Amino acid sequence: MDALEAALPHTITGPAIRSGNELVLPFAEAQRAVGLASEHRIAVLGVEAFRILEDGLGVETYSGYGFSFDGNWPAYVRVNNDAALSFMAANTMGTGYGYILTATAEEEFNRLQT
Repeated sequence: MDALEAALPHTITGPAIRSGNELVLPFAEAQRAVGLASEHRIAVLGVEAFRILEDGLGVETYSGYGFSFDGNWPAYVRVNNDAALSFMAANTMGTGYGYILTATAEEEFNRLQT
């Protein structure tokens, strides 16, 4: 379980479906998850939107933002999470669609950088 999933209450994870190790969240739950990520200093590095099919997921679109890390973790979280929310607002999908949030906590990010 990653840091974001560990921070999410059942009210957000309950309506989700799983795709491998990833949670596919409905729109409202994905928005709330980004808010909780911000509270827990977790950066949402990207968002993928999917159509939920009987036999899997169909990719609809994905975010393309990417920001350089300048050493200020709170600012990095803020800019990424704001971009995630903006992407979802511009790509609001209804019933039968879901979002995967790619996220990292500071300690995991630092481990990956070394």
